[in-house]
Amino acid sequence: MDWSEACAEFQKRRIPNCNAIADMALDNYIVMRDRVRELQFQLQNSLAFELERRHPKRFIPRYSMVMFHHEIPYATALERGRIQSDILDELTRDRATLEQIDYERAAQLIATRLPALD
Repeated sequence: MDWSEACAEFQKRRIPNCNAIADMALDNYIVMRDRVRELQFQLQNSLAFELERRHPKRFIPRYSMVMFHHEIPYATALERGRIQSDILDELTRDRATLEQIDYERAAQLIATRLPALD
């Protein structure tokens, strides 16, 4: 393979991750601007870390994937983050505290929607 082919292939492989990190940066800006003071956001954030503690091979908050897991591509972090956000939304609907969370339901959702990471 010559240099022009190698560069084209590299670019092709990197585009999904470049787009993902750009999307996550914008999402983070919006969260920091609009949501951090919301009680629902704070509950979901606390729950995310509790679920990571209980399911460390499956549930890793998106921030943690990006900052501390160099082995996880940005595109994977973006997609898993979306799935995890849906799980958090479902688990915290009509809930105000961690004590009200159905952790058995959480385990089921995580097991069915999030494959284990090596």
